[in-house]
Amino acid sequence: MTAAALLIVVLAGVYAFRHQESQAEKVAAPAPSAAVDSSACIASKEFMKANHMRVLDEWRHSSVRDGNRVHVAPDGRKIDKSLNSCLNCHSNNRMFCFNCHMYANVKPNCWNCHISPMEAP
Repeated sequence: MTAAALLIVVLAGVYAFRHQESQAEKVAAPAPSAAVDSSACIASKEFMKANHMRVLDEWRHSSVRDGNRVHVAPDGRKIDKSLNSCLNCHSNNRMFCFNCHMYANVKPNCWNCHISPMEAP
């Protein structure tokens, strides 16, 4: 690849990134949702061990795509559909997610959008 072609590719990438960044600034932040009740998990330990990824996928879809940011637990508690709701209880051990995912040999994509507990101060 010639230097001129490489320069064009780099400039096009910078333009695309800056354009996307300027468009992102125009999107309004989501409105605050219901008060979070993190006094207990949304389901039993057994259910969450087997289904946590399905729950997180459903929460992501309904909150990001449909704007439904509140989960109503079977007992009536309202919980914010956020990874932060989970980390409110499970943040004591910064390795909570990573130990299980390493054991199960899975690579979740949560940290593509969220700050990893390992990166948080």
